[in-house]
Amino acid sequence: MGDITLTLMSPKIKMGAEMVARESFDQAFEYFETMMNNEPNNAIAKSFVGYLTAVHQKRPHDGLEICKEAVKMNEEEPLLYLNLAKVYVLIDDRFHAVKTVQKGLRYKSSPYRNDLVNYYRFLGVRKKPPLGFLGRSNPLNVILGKLTRK
Repeated sequence: MGDITLTLMSPKIKMGAEMVARESFDQAFEYFETMMNNEPNNAIAKSFVGYLTAVHQKRPHDGLEICKEAVKMNEEEPLLYLNLAKVYVLIDDRFHAVKTVQKGLRYKSSPYRNDLVNYYRFLGVRKKPPLGFLGRSNPLNVILGKLTRK
């Protein structure tokens, strides 16, 4: 699930994203870190540094904070939400990953909309509990859920 739409990216971002797609993580991290240092307001570069910090450097909580900072820098860039959601998945926080993808999907004209939709499908969506006024783990919902699933 690492593929993203590369066609409409700026050439500089595209080059780094291709490194990530090829799993050349050392090279991609160095590339995006240099870009982030040269262009401190580049939220996309910061987001990729966060993602690579989590994935490659195996520091998911540090990567999460960097990705969150990137989203704050540009809340209307869906690619940032995609990278943040992937980091949430790394730390086993599926709930926030789904919420993050949903936020990114608000931007309908984005070239990354299909990437977000595909990642949303990858995450999977749970059905609502049979009795919505009760919690998901309530024994009635658990039993009714098992009965309706069969």
